[in-house]
Amino acid sequence: MEQESKSYAWIHLILFLITVVWAFNNIVMKIGFTYVSPSQFSGIRMIIALPVMLYFAFWNPGRKPFAKIDILRISLLGIIGLGVFQTLFPIGLNETSAPLGGMLMATMPIHVVILSLLFRLEKPQWKSIVGVLLTILGLSLIMAAKVADETNTQTTLKGIAFVVLGEFGYAINTTFLRPFMKRYQPLQVTGLSMAVSVLFFLLVYRKDMLALEVTQLPWQVWASTIFSGLIAFLLANTIWNYSVRLIGSTQVSVYGNLAPVFVMILSAIFFGNVLSGGQLLGALIIFAGVVLVQLRRQESASKPKRNTFPSKREKYLPAETQEGIV
Repeated sequence: MEQESKSYAWIHLILFLITVVWAFNNIVMKIGFTYVSPSQFSGIRMIIALPVMLYFAFWNPGRKPFAKIDILRISLLGIIGLGVFQTLFPIGLNETSAPLGGMLMATMPIHVVILSLLFRLEKPQWKSIVGVLLTILGLSLIMAAKVADETNTQTTLKGIAFVVLGEFGYAINTTFLRPFMKRYQPLQVTGLSMAVSVLFFLLVYRKDMLALEVTQLPWQVWASTIFSGLIAFLLANTIWNYSVRLIGSTQVSVYGNLAPVFVMILSAIFFGNVLSGGQLLGALIIFAGVVLVQLRRQESASKPKRNTFPSKREKYLPAETQEGIV
């Protein structure tokens, strides 16, 4: 056991670096927004990553051909899940301060819990319920702090709402794609879902994308979109999912809680942004709710299994791998 733990030590180092990459991606996107609109920035980075997504979905070695009905179902989830996330998230990130946006992104596991309880994918536990209530309280304090502080033009109520709703879309993707990942390669399913979300995004923002003068774009746009699309989006999430298969989602998900901390540090360094007193209190309450939900999952994972065959309810429990900032 000790030897196996040592052999996977490198994974923990890589996971630590991935959380830094995701946090830095927040900063990179903010910088990119100064040259092009948020929708144009996201469109460019997703177009760059689209060929790789299609390769994962249809040409990855060892893939199992999709059943037609599964293509339709995964595509629908790609629209209402990742599609909603990709459509709302860049606008929300642009209209929130960098540290606050980073903290709001940590609410994704809470949304997964809400969906799991609504669709009876797991039994209600006091930690789940309290975690959700703490998150609602934290969001209420953040919004109240924004209303009270009229001088803060970096954050809007629309921005807060769009980030939270975007994360809810990501939670839909995380929760309901799990059954398909039992039938097909995870990369195959993820690639199809991502590719459909890109097409949906380009349809919604087609006017903004057609207005782009590609030959006039500065190098800063290309550098930031390539980093955001290929490294922070595709590479980091691929390694994250691979790590889940090696050491389990319980250990991996702990690193997802580090990203908001790094966002706050990097935001202070690059932009001089710090949270106000009310925002900081709300952010800490949200963080407490997220940690409580994680503790509930760790406790359930540590309990011995009664049998080796999953029940109907257990079969569809959400992965909750906290796939992060994209």
